[in-house]
Amino acid sequence: MSPRIRSARSAGLTASAIGTGAVSGALAAGANFVTVPWAAGLGASAGAVALYSGLAWQRRVDLREAGRAWHEAVAPGPDGSGPDDSAARGSSVLAALNPDREVVPYSPLHGSHLREVVRWCGETGRGPVWRVAGPAGAGKTRLLIEAARQLKQEGWACGWVRRGRAADAVAAAGLRPGGVLLIVDDADTLPDHGDLAAMLTDAVRGDYPLLRIVLGGRDFGGWWRDLRAGLDPAVHAAVTPSGPTWLTGLTGASADRQQLFANAARRYAAFLDRPVPSTTLTGPHAGATFAELHAAAAAAAERGLTGAFDLSTALDHLFSVEESWWAANAADAGITHPPAVLHAAVTVATLLGARDCEQTARRLACLPGLTTTPFERLTELALWLRQLYAQRSGTWLDPHLPARIAERYAARCAARQPGLPSALATAALTA
Repeated sequence: MSPRIRSARSAGLTASAIGTGAVSGALAAGANFVTVPWAAGLGASAGAVALYSGLAWQRRVDLREAGRAWHEAVAPGPDGSGPDDSAARGSSVLAALNPDREVVPYSPLHGSHLREVVRWCGETGRGPVWRVAGPAGAGKTRLLIEAARQLKQEGWACGWVRRGRAADAVAAAGLRPGGVLLIVDDADTLPDHGDLAAMLTDAVRGDYPLLRIVLGGRDFGGWWRDLRAGLDPAVHAAVTPSGPTWLTGLTGASADRQQLFANAARRYAAFLDRPVPSTTLTGPHAGATFAELHAAAAAAAERGLTGAFDLSTALDHLFSVEESWWAANAADAGITHPPAVLHAAVTVATLLGARDCEQTARRLACLPGLTTTPFERLTELALWLRQLYAQRSGTWLDPHLPARIAERYAARCAARQPGLPSALATAALTA
Protein backbone atom coordinates (compact mmCIF):
# COMPACT_ATOMS: atom_id res chain seq x y z
CA MET A 1 0.00 0.00 0.00
CA SER A 2 1.44 3.38 -0.96
CA PRO A 3 1.87 6.23 1.56
CA ARG A 4 -0.73 8.24 -0.38
CA ILE A 5 -3.34 5.53 0.05
CA ARG A 6 -2.54 5.22 3.76
CA SER A 7 -2.88 9.02 4.19
CA ALA A 8 -6.21 8.99 2.41
CA ARG A 9 -7.42 6.20 4.67
CA SER A 10 -6.33 8.09 7.79
CA ALA A 11 -8.03 11.28 6.60
CA GLY A 12 -11.20 9.31 5.95
CA LEU A 13 -11.08 7.80 9.42
CA THR A 14 -10.57 11.23 11.01
CA ALA A 15 -13.53 12.72 9.14
CA SER A 16 -15.63 9.70 10.06
CA ALA A 17 -14.71 10.05 13.73
CA ILE A 18 -15.51 13.77 13.79
CA GLY A 19 -18.81 13.14 12.09
CA THR A 20 -19.65 10.36 14.52
CA GLY A 21 -18.89 12.64 17.48
CA ALA A 22 -20.95 15.52 16.09
CA VAL A 23 -23.94 13.32 15.39
CA SER A 24 -23.74 11.75 18.86
CA GLY A 25 -23.66 15.19 20.52
CA ALA A 26 -26.51 16.54 18.44
CA LEU A 27 -28.71 13.56 19.20
CA ALA A 28 -27.99 13.83 22.91
CA ALA A 29 -28.89 17.56 23.01
CA GLY A 30 -31.93 17.17 20.80
CA ALA A 31 -33.34 14.49 23.02
CA ASN A 32 -32.90 16.78 26.06
CA PHE A 33 -30.83 14.12 27.78
CA VAL A 34 -28.10 16.66 28.60
CA THR A 35 -27.41 20.36 28.20
CA VAL A 36 -25.72 21.67 25.07
CA PRO A 37 -22.26 22.09 26.72
CA TRP A 38 -22.44 18.53 28.04
CA ALA A 39 -23.56 17.35 24.63
CA ALA A 40 -20.54 19.02 23.04
CA GLY A 41 -18.25 17.30 25.52
CA LEU A 42 -19.87 13.97 24.92
CA GLY A 43 -19.54 14.46 21.18
CA ALA A 44 -15.86 15.33 21.43
CA SER A 45 -15.18 12.30 23.65
CA ALA A 46 -17.10 9.98 21.36
CA GLY A 47 -15.22 11.36 18.37
CA ALA A 48 -11.86 10.87 20.06
CA VAL A 49 -12.69 7.28 21.00
CA ALA A 50 -13.91 6.56 17.48
CA LEU A 51 -10.81 8.16 15.96
CA TYR A 52 -8.42 6.21 18.20
CA SER A 53 -10.24 2.94 17.58
CA GLY A 54 -10.35 3.52 13.85
CA LEU A 55 -6.66 4.40 13.59
CA ALA A 56 -5.69 1.42 15.76
CA TRP A 57 -7.78 -0.88 13.60
CA GLN A 58 -6.29 0.58 10.42
CA ARG A 59 -2.77 0.17 11.78
CA ARG A 60 -3.44 -3.51 12.47
CA VAL A 61 -4.76 -3.91 8.93
CA ASP A 62 -1.73 -2.14 7.45
CA LEU A 63 0.71 -4.25 9.46
CA ARG A 64 -1.08 -7.43 8.46
CA GLU A 65 -1.02 -6.45 4.78
CA ALA A 66 2.65 -5.45 4.99
CA GLY A 67 3.51 -8.77 6.63
CA ARG A 68 1.61 -10.73 3.99
CA ALA A 69 3.32 -8.86 1.15
CA TRP A 70 6.74 -9.46 2.74
CA HIS A 71 6.28 -13.20 3.26
CA GLU A 72 4.90 -13.69 -0.24
CA ALA A 73 7.91 -11.98 -1.83
CA VAL A 74 10.80 -13.15 0.37
CA ALA A 75 11.77 -16.19 2.40
CA PRO A 76 13.55 -16.33 5.77
CA GLY A 77 16.33 -18.52 4.37
CA PRO A 78 17.83 -19.76 1.10
CA ASP A 79 15.58 -22.84 0.94
CA GLY A 80 12.40 -20.81 1.36
CA SER A 81 11.54 -22.17 4.78
CA GLY A 82 14.21 -21.08 7.23
CA PRO A 83 16.94 -22.97 9.09
CA ASP A 84 14.69 -25.15 11.25
CA ASP A 85 12.11 -26.35 8.73
CA SER A 86 13.94 -28.32 6.08
CA ALA A 87 12.86 -31.64 4.65
CA ALA A 88 15.29 -34.53 5.07
CA ARG A 89 17.14 -32.96 7.98
CA GLY A 90 18.76 -35.73 9.98
CA SER A 91 18.18 -38.24 7.15
CA SER A 92 20.32 -37.01 4.28
CA VAL A 93 24.03 -36.47 4.74
CA LEU A 94 24.08 -34.46 1.52
CA ALA A 95 21.39 -32.08 2.81
CA ALA A 96 23.38 -31.63 6.02
CA LEU A 97 26.05 -29.94 3.88
CA ASN A 98 23.74 -27.05 2.99
CA PRO A 99 25.19 -23.77 4.27
CA ASP A 100 22.01 -22.91 6.20
CA ARG A 101 22.46 -26.07 8.30
CA GLU A 102 25.49 -24.30 9.79
CA VAL A 103 27.06 -27.52 11.06
CA VAL A 104 30.52 -25.95 10.83
CA PRO A 105 31.00 -22.43 12.27
CA TYR A 106 31.59 -19.60 9.84
CA SER A 107 35.19 -19.56 8.68
CA PRO A 108 37.36 -16.67 9.88
CA LEU A 109 39.06 -16.85 6.46
CA HIS A 110 36.05 -14.94 5.10
CA GLY A 111 35.73 -12.60 8.06
CA SER A 112 36.98 -9.58 6.11
CA HIS A 113 34.43 -10.22 3.36
CA LEU A 114 31.64 -10.40 5.92
CA ARG A 115 32.67 -7.13 7.55
CA GLU A 116 32.86 -5.51 4.14
CA VAL A 117 29.25 -6.38 3.26
CA VAL A 118 27.85 -5.45 6.67
CA ARG A 119 29.72 -2.14 6.72
CA TRP A 120 28.39 -1.25 3.26
CA CYS A 121 24.81 -1.84 4.39
CA GLY A 122 25.17 0.72 7.18
CA GLU A 123 26.92 3.42 5.16
CA THR A 124 25.08 6.32 3.55
CA GLY A 125 25.95 7.69 0.16
CA ARG A 126 26.78 4.27 -1.27
CA GLY A 127 24.91 2.53 -4.08
CA PRO A 128 22.05 0.21 -3.16
CA VAL A 129 23.53 -2.87 -4.89
CA TRP A 130 26.40 -5.18 -3.95
CA ARG A 131 27.67 -8.31 -5.68
CA VAL A 132 29.07 -11.48 -4.13
CA ALA A 133 30.71 -13.71 -6.74
CA GLY A 134 32.71 -16.92 -6.74
CA PRO A 135 32.62 -20.56 -7.83
CA ALA A 136 30.07 -23.01 -6.49
CA GLY A 137 30.98 -24.10 -2.99
CA ALA A 138 33.23 -21.12 -2.27
CA GLY A 139 30.99 -19.87 0.56
CA LYS A 140 28.76 -17.20 -1.03
CA THR A 141 25.51 -18.34 0.53
CA ARG A 142 27.10 -18.88 3.94
CA LEU A 143 28.55 -15.37 3.86
CA LEU A 144 25.12 -13.93 3.09
CA ILE A 145 23.54 -15.97 5.91
CA GLU A 146 26.06 -14.52 8.36
CA ALA A 147 25.56 -10.97 7.04
CA ALA A 148 21.79 -11.30 7.43
CA ARG A 149 22.21 -12.61 10.99
CA GLN A 150 24.35 -9.66 12.04
CA LEU A 151 22.05 -7.12 10.43
CA LYS A 152 18.97 -8.67 12.06
CA GLN A 153 20.65 -8.20 15.43
CA GLU A 154 20.90 -4.50 14.54
CA GLY A 155 17.19 -4.30 13.73
CA TRP A 156 17.28 -4.84 9.97
CA ALA A 157 14.69 -6.84 8.07
CA CYS A 158 16.45 -9.42 5.86
CA GLY A 159 14.83 -11.64 3.26
CA TRP A 160 15.83 -14.04 0.48
CA VAL A 161 13.95 -13.03 -2.65
CA ARG A 162 11.71 -15.74 -4.04
CA ARG A 163 12.12 -16.55 -7.71
CA GLY A 164 9.87 -14.42 -9.89
CA ARG A 165 9.08 -12.02 -7.00
CA ALA A 166 12.03 -9.61 -7.16
CA ALA A 167 9.98 -6.53 -8.05
CA ASP A 168 7.36 -7.47 -5.43
CA ALA A 169 10.14 -7.72 -2.84
CA VAL A 170 11.07 -4.06 -3.37
CA ALA A 171 7.44 -3.01 -2.92
CA ALA A 172 7.18 -5.11 0.24
CA ALA A 173 10.41 -3.61 1.56
CA GLY A 174 8.89 -0.15 1.21
CA LEU A 175 6.21 -1.07 3.73
CA ARG A 176 8.71 -1.96 6.44
CA PRO A 177 10.35 0.50 8.83
CA GLY A 178 14.12 0.75 9.18
CA GLY A 179 16.81 -0.90 7.09
CA VAL A 180 15.95 -3.73 4.70
CA LEU A 181 18.35 -6.19 3.07
CA LEU A 182 17.11 -8.17 0.06
CA ILE A 183 19.26 -11.13 -1.03
CA VAL A 184 19.05 -12.55 -4.56
CA ASP A 185 21.12 -15.73 -4.41
CA ASP A 186 22.17 -17.56 -7.59
CA ALA A 187 21.18 -14.47 -9.58
CA ASP A 188 23.03 -15.74 -12.64
CA THR A 189 20.79 -18.84 -12.83
CA LEU A 190 17.45 -17.02 -12.82
CA PRO A 191 15.34 -18.14 -15.81
CA ASP A 192 14.11 -14.58 -16.40
CA HIS A 193 16.31 -11.60 -15.63
CA GLY A 194 13.49 -9.22 -16.54
CA ASP A 195 12.12 -9.49 -13.01
CA LEU A 196 15.53 -8.61 -11.61
CA ALA A 197 15.75 -5.60 -13.94
CA ALA A 198 12.33 -4.44 -12.73
CA MET A 199 13.52 -4.85 -9.14
CA LEU A 200 16.56 -2.63 -9.68
CA THR A 201 14.49 -0.03 -11.53
CA ASP A 202 11.89 0.15 -8.76
CA ALA A 203 14.60 0.33 -6.10
CA VAL A 204 16.10 3.41 -7.77
CA ARG A 205 12.89 5.22 -8.71
CA GLY A 206 11.21 4.64 -5.36
CA ASP A 207 12.06 6.43 -2.15
CA TYR A 208 13.97 3.67 -0.31
CA PRO A 209 16.99 5.27 1.43
CA LEU A 210 17.58 2.24 3.69
CA LEU A 211 17.12 -0.51 1.09
CA ARG A 212 20.12 -2.67 0.22
CA ILE A 213 20.22 -5.41 -2.43
CA VAL A 214 22.90 -8.12 -2.57
CA LEU A 215 23.22 -10.27 -5.69
CA GLY A 216 25.02 -13.60 -5.35
CA GLY A 217 26.25 -15.54 -8.38
CA ARG A 218 29.09 -17.56 -9.82
CA ASP A 219 29.88 -14.86 -12.35
CA PHE A 220 28.64 -11.49 -13.50
CA GLY A 221 29.58 -11.72 -17.14
CA GLY A 222 27.36 -11.56 -20.20
CA TRP A 223 24.01 -11.82 -18.42
CA TRP A 224 24.87 -8.93 -16.09
CA ARG A 225 26.12 -6.81 -18.96
CA ASP A 226 22.96 -7.43 -20.97
CA LEU A 227 20.70 -6.71 -18.00
CA ARG A 228 22.38 -3.36 -17.32
CA ALA A 229 22.40 -2.45 -21.01
CA GLY A 230 18.60 -2.75 -21.05
CA LEU A 231 18.10 -0.39 -18.10
CA ASP A 232 17.29 3.27 -18.35
CA PRO A 233 20.63 5.19 -18.28
CA ALA A 234 19.69 6.96 -15.03
CA VAL A 235 18.82 3.65 -13.39
CA HIS A 236 21.96 2.04 -14.76
CA ALA A 237 24.12 4.75 -13.19
CA ALA A 238 22.36 4.46 -9.84
CA VAL A 239 22.60 0.67 -9.52
CA THR A 240 26.26 0.40 -10.46
CA PRO A 241 27.43 -1.86 -7.63
CA SER A 242 29.24 -0.16 -4.78
CA GLY A 243 31.80 -2.92 -4.82
CA PRO A 244 32.16 -6.65 -5.43
CA THR A 245 33.14 -9.41 -3.04
CA TRP A 246 35.05 -12.14 -4.85
CA LEU A 247 35.43 -15.54 -3.19
CA THR A 248 37.85 -18.20 -4.40
CA GLY A 249 38.78 -21.77 -3.64
CA LEU A 250 40.89 -22.65 -0.61
CA THR A 251 44.44 -21.40 -0.79
CA GLY A 252 47.34 -21.29 1.61
CA ALA A 253 49.40 -24.04 3.22
CA SER A 254 48.31 -27.67 3.19
CA ALA A 255 48.47 -27.71 6.99
CA ASP A 256 45.77 -25.01 7.10
CA ARG A 257 43.47 -27.09 4.91
CA GLN A 258 44.13 -30.13 7.08
CA GLN A 259 43.13 -28.12 10.12
CA LEU A 260 39.91 -26.98 8.43
CA PHE A 261 39.17 -30.60 7.44
CA ALA A 262 39.82 -31.93 10.97
CA ASN A 263 37.58 -29.26 12.52
CA ALA A 264 34.79 -30.02 10.03
CA ALA A 265 35.12 -33.77 10.72
CA ARG A 266 34.61 -33.14 14.45
CA ARG A 267 31.56 -31.00 13.78
CA TYR A 268 29.93 -33.50 11.43
CA ALA A 269 30.69 -36.38 13.79
CA ALA A 270 28.76 -34.55 16.52
CA PHE A 271 25.93 -33.66 14.11
CA LEU A 272 25.60 -37.25 12.84
CA ASP A 273 26.16 -38.75 16.30
CA ARG A 274 29.25 -40.65 15.22
CA PRO A 275 32.74 -41.04 16.74
CA VAL A 276 35.27 -38.48 15.60
CA PRO A 277 37.18 -40.08 12.69
CA SER A 278 40.97 -40.33 12.81
CA THR A 279 41.74 -39.38 9.22
CA THR A 280 43.77 -37.05 7.05
CA LEU A 281 43.07 -35.75 3.57
CA THR A 282 45.69 -36.43 0.91
CA GLY A 283 46.12 -35.69 -2.75
CA PRO A 284 45.89 -32.47 -4.79
CA HIS A 285 43.24 -30.46 -2.97
CA ALA A 286 44.79 -27.00 -3.16
CA GLY A 287 41.89 -25.72 -5.29
CA ALA A 288 39.16 -27.43 -3.27
CA THR A 289 36.22 -25.39 -2.05
CA PHE A 290 34.74 -25.23 1.44
CA ALA A 291 31.84 -27.37 0.20
CA GLU A 292 34.17 -30.15 -0.99
CA LEU A 293 36.24 -30.08 2.17
CA HIS A 294 33.10 -30.30 4.31
CA ALA A 295 31.72 -33.09 2.13
CA ALA A 296 34.89 -35.11 2.68
CA ALA A 297 34.65 -34.48 6.43
CA ALA A 298 30.99 -35.55 6.53
CA ALA A 299 31.78 -38.74 4.60
CA ALA A 300 34.64 -39.55 6.97
CA ALA A 301 32.38 -39.09 9.98
CA GLU A 302 29.43 -41.03 8.54
CA ARG A 303 31.52 -43.96 7.31
CA GLY A 304 34.01 -43.96 10.20
CA LEU A 305 36.93 -43.71 7.80
CA THR A 306 40.46 -44.05 9.19
CA GLY A 307 43.88 -43.32 7.80
CA ALA A 308 44.56 -41.16 4.77
CA PHE A 309 42.31 -40.77 1.73
CA ASP A 310 41.89 -38.29 -1.08
CA LEU A 311 38.96 -36.04 -1.94
CA SER A 312 37.57 -38.23 -4.73
CA THR A 313 37.50 -41.28 -2.46
CA ALA A 314 35.70 -39.32 0.24
CA LEU A 315 33.07 -38.12 -2.22
CA ASP A 316 32.56 -41.66 -3.50
CA HIS A 317 31.78 -42.69 0.09
CA LEU A 318 29.39 -39.76 0.49
CA PHE A 319 27.52 -40.59 -2.71
CA SER A 320 27.24 -44.27 -1.75
CA VAL A 321 25.68 -43.26 1.58
CA GLU A 322 23.21 -40.98 -0.19
CA GLU A 323 22.28 -43.60 -2.79
CA SER A 324 21.53 -46.10 -0.03
CA TRP A 325 19.26 -43.53 1.60
CA TRP A 326 17.45 -42.93 -1.71
CA ALA A 327 16.85 -46.66 -2.10
CA ALA A 328 15.39 -46.99 1.40
CA ASN A 329 13.28 -43.86 0.97
CA ALA A 330 11.97 -45.05 -2.41
CA ALA A 331 11.07 -48.47 -1.02
CA ASP A 332 9.10 -46.83 1.80
CA ALA A 333 7.22 -44.78 -0.81
CA GLY A 334 6.45 -47.81 -3.01
CA ILE A 335 8.86 -46.70 -5.78
CA THR A 336 10.31 -49.84 -7.37
CA HIS A 337 12.62 -48.55 -10.10
CA PRO A 338 16.17 -49.98 -10.32
CA PRO A 339 18.97 -48.04 -8.58
CA ALA A 340 20.41 -46.72 -11.85
CA VAL A 341 17.04 -45.18 -12.71
CA LEU A 342 16.77 -43.54 -9.29
CA HIS A 343 20.28 -42.12 -9.67
CA ALA A 344 19.46 -40.68 -13.10
CA ALA A 345 16.17 -39.26 -11.81
CA VAL A 346 17.92 -37.43 -8.99
CA THR A 347 20.42 -36.10 -11.52
CA VAL A 348 17.55 -34.65 -13.58
CA ALA A 349 16.12 -33.03 -10.47
CA THR A 350 19.40 -31.43 -9.39
CA LEU A 351 20.61 -30.32 -12.82
CA LEU A 352 17.38 -29.34 -14.56
CA GLY A 353 14.56 -29.08 -12.05
CA ALA A 354 11.05 -28.43 -13.38
CA ARG A 355 8.23 -25.91 -13.10
CA ASP A 356 5.54 -28.50 -12.27
CA CYS A 357 4.80 -32.21 -11.88
CA GLU A 358 3.91 -32.75 -15.54
CA GLN A 359 7.13 -31.24 -16.85
CA THR A 360 9.08 -33.39 -14.39
CA ALA A 361 7.34 -36.52 -15.68
CA ARG A 362 8.02 -35.57 -19.30
CA ARG A 363 11.69 -35.01 -18.54
CA LEU A 364 11.96 -38.29 -16.69
CA ALA A 365 10.52 -40.04 -19.76
CA CYS A 366 13.73 -39.12 -21.62
CA LEU A 367 15.92 -41.19 -19.30
CA PRO A 368 17.21 -44.70 -20.03
CA GLY A 369 14.90 -47.23 -18.42
CA LEU A 370 11.92 -44.84 -18.35
CA THR A 371 11.20 -44.17 -22.03
CA THR A 372 8.28 -46.67 -22.11
CA THR A 373 7.10 -46.15 -18.53
CA PRO A 374 3.40 -45.21 -18.16
CA PHE A 375 2.84 -41.54 -17.41
CA GLU A 376 1.17 -42.38 -14.09
CA ARG A 377 4.31 -44.11 -12.82
CA LEU A 378 6.43 -41.18 -14.03
CA THR A 379 4.18 -38.86 -12.04
CA GLU A 380 4.68 -40.96 -8.91
CA LEU A 381 8.43 -40.79 -9.43
CA ALA A 382 8.19 -37.01 -9.87
CA LEU A 383 6.27 -36.66 -6.60
CA TRP A 384 8.86 -38.81 -4.83
CA LEU A 385 11.67 -36.60 -6.10
CA ARG A 386 9.91 -33.50 -4.80
CA GLN A 387 9.57 -34.83 -1.26
CA LEU A 388 13.10 -36.18 -1.12
CA TYR A 389 14.66 -32.80 -0.30
CA ALA A 390 13.52 -29.33 0.61
CA GLN A 391 12.92 -27.27 -2.53
CA ARG A 392 14.21 -23.79 -3.23
CA SER A 393 11.39 -21.29 -3.16
CA GLY A 394 9.72 -20.34 -6.41
CA THR A 395 10.19 -23.60 -8.35
CA TRP A 396 8.21 -26.84 -8.12
CA LEU A 397 11.32 -29.04 -8.43
CA ASP A 398 14.67 -27.50 -7.50
CA PRO A 399 16.30 -29.44 -4.64
CA HIS A 400 18.01 -27.30 -2.03
CA LEU A 401 21.44 -28.93 -2.05
CA PRO A 402 25.05 -27.71 -2.18
CA ALA A 403 25.49 -27.06 -5.90
CA ARG A 404 29.15 -27.99 -6.08
CA ILE A 405 28.58 -31.45 -4.60
CA ALA A 406 25.34 -32.09 -6.52
CA GLU A 407 27.10 -31.25 -9.78
CA ARG A 408 29.97 -33.57 -8.97
CA TYR A 409 27.46 -36.35 -8.36
CA ALA A 410 25.73 -35.62 -11.69
CA ALA A 411 29.09 -35.84 -13.50
CA ARG A 412 29.85 -39.13 -11.74
CA CYS A 413 26.44 -40.53 -12.66
CA ALA A 414 26.75 -39.44 -16.29
CA ALA A 415 30.16 -41.09 -16.57
CA ARG A 416 28.74 -44.38 -15.28
CA GLN A 417 25.67 -44.40 -17.55
CA PRO A 418 26.77 -43.96 -21.20
CA GLY A 419 23.33 -42.97 -22.49
CA LEU A 420 22.64 -40.45 -19.76
CA PRO A 421 24.36 -37.32 -21.18
CA SER A 422 22.30 -37.34 -24.39
CA ALA A 423 19.15 -38.13 -22.41
CA LEU A 424 19.82 -35.12 -20.15
CA ALA A 425 20.29 -32.91 -23.20
CA THR A 426 16.92 -34.06 -24.55
CA ALA A 427 15.25 -33.60 -21.17
CA ALA A 428 16.62 -30.04 -20.91
CA LEU A 429 14.73 -29.15 -24.10
CA THR A 430 11.48 -30.75 -22.93
CA ALA A 431 8.92 -28.08 -22.07
